[in-house]
Amino acid sequence: MARSFPPDVVVLDSDTLLHARLGRGRSEPRVLQAKTWRVPADTFTSSIVTPELANEGALADVLRRVKNETGRWDKASLLLPDSWFRINLIDLPALPDRRQEAEEVVRWSLKRTLPIDPTGLRVAYEVLSKGTEGVKLLVLSATEKTLSAIERLFAAAGIEVILIEPVGLNIWNAIAVREEATTNDRLFLYVRDNDFTTAVVRGPQPLFIRSRNLSGERSLTQEIRLSASYLRDTLRTGGVEACWVAGRSVDEDLAAAVREEFSADVKPVLLRDFAETDAADVSGYDAELTACTGVFTG
Repeated sequence: MARSFPPDVVVLDSDTLLHARLGRGRSEPRVLQAKTWRVPADTFTSSIVTPELANEGALADVLRRVKNETGRWDKASLLLPDSWFRINLIDLPALPDRRQEAEEVVRWSLKRTLPIDPTGLRVAYEVLSKGTEGVKLLVLSATEKTLSAIERLFAAAGIEVILIEPVGLNIWNAIAVREEATTNDRLFLYVRDNDFTTAVVRGPQPLFIRSRNLSGERSLTQEIRLSASYLRDTLRTGGVEACWVAGRSVDEDLAAAVREEFSADVKPVLLRDFAETDAADVSGYDAELTACTGVFTG
């Protein structure tokens, strides 16, 4: 566990809250506790970027029950669905050294890609590369109003949120730290019931990241085939070295489509490959619990 964070991680979705407590294992992180709670259906409502927290009392009640049933802890990392963020790869000619000025430049660049005023977003970024040709950034943005309301309710329950990031990013953190160095392309898919994330990484650098909602007009397999066609045409991505696929909705039809489109074997994300566990019942949450381990490796 390389990054120094509190051992408690919360994965919050519109209908579920997962709490995990991690510790050091013999060779991998150990999941000491893992439990889920149902989040009432009216807690969040859809919005343009991040869902709006419509029923604060419902989430506050869930957090009280979580604290009552999991023992004493006062800090946690919080992971949210990829679809609650806008994840952008941005190229800039330069980036100011002062953080405030740099953030203003990043916000200005987001105006071209986002359907809302970026001043209402919380923005975080990481410099991926910097040279004479410019600066490449990974930028995360989410609605400030929603994040602030969630943080306030966690604080009222006695929990300080010290990190907020997407689930998919941290699944990839867990994968990447175990992969040998390569200059080839790797594909990552994180599939959920109503959305999916696609990422292509060339060597250590992400080339493409996109989270899309599933509308029902096309099947997930059709969406994957369309994505494959786009990636081949835009990024000149044909065969890839490895295809990592995470999520409960992955079936053999999807795996077959990935193998056919990208000419590579599919590697499922299974918790046993990333962590030891003492938790009694973690079935169905391999992706999310793997993401919890990724918090400490990114």
